[in-house]
Amino acid sequence: MKKIGNFFSRPGFAPSGTRPFSFRWGRVLGLLALMASLTLALPAGAAEEKRQGPLVELEAEGTVQVKPDKATFTFAVVTEAAQAQEASQANAKEAEKFLEAVKKTLGPEDKVKTLHFQVMPIFRKTEKVQGKEKVRKDEIAGYRAVHRFLVEVRDLTRLGQVADTALKNGANEGMGPFFGHTQEESLNNQAVVKALERARTLAEALAQASGLKLKRVVKMSTSHEVRPRFAAAKAMPPGAGPEGEPPLEVGEITFHGRLTVTFELTP
Repeated sequence: MKKIGNFFSRPGFAPSGTRPFSFRWGRVLGLLALMASLTLALPAGAAEEKRQGPLVELEAEGTVQVKPDKATFTFAVVTEAAQAQEASQANAKEAEKFLEAVKKTLGPEDKVKTLHFQVMPIFRKTEKVQGKEKVRKDEIAGYRAVHRFLVEVRDLTRLGQVADTALKNGANEGMGPFFGHTQEESLNNQAVVKALERARTLAEALAQASGLKLKRVVKMSTSHEVRPRFAAAKAMPPGAGPEGEPPLEVGEITFHGRLTVTFELTP
């Protein structure tokens, strides 16, 4: 009897009702209860998937058309000389004239800034006779300096004046106007919402034709397509603008939003 008493008096083997025995068995019972709850939860999730109704996946596009409220030009001042320093100095002089003239045509919200400046060699091919063979190679014939500017204009009625002034005061090259809008992000969002509305309308029609009803949206994904907005101007008769300025009639720009959406249907 003494040996039995010593056995049950060891930690973890106390008789029923004592603290060590009830504490350890409590932990075991808790783990068993947790495992049972997890086991019961799995079939419930599988049953939920089986209860899901038929799905329909659609792609839709929404568009928003607005009048632009800004436009940008790119102008380049290009000079050439026999030496790189000469080309750079001549370019600085012409660029200063360009900036002084263009800034007078800009409003308080308009911007002009340098995009890049570079001086590069101008190569030409030469042909020389060496022995019985003719050898062709490139030689430096001079240097070209290019100072490229970006001009953003908010008052679209002055686009012709800005372009005319730039090209008469140092700018050798010009591109634009490229039209845009200051609320581009908001307009893109509106286009995606319109795409969702179109997808929902089509899904409802398909569900009705199948004798079903639209239940919910299961999955959605959007994509934005970046499309360059070039000069959306309509040609006008020559000389129609004041003082020979390039005449421009601003059109609308279109924002596109694409959407892929999956709907669940129900009887």
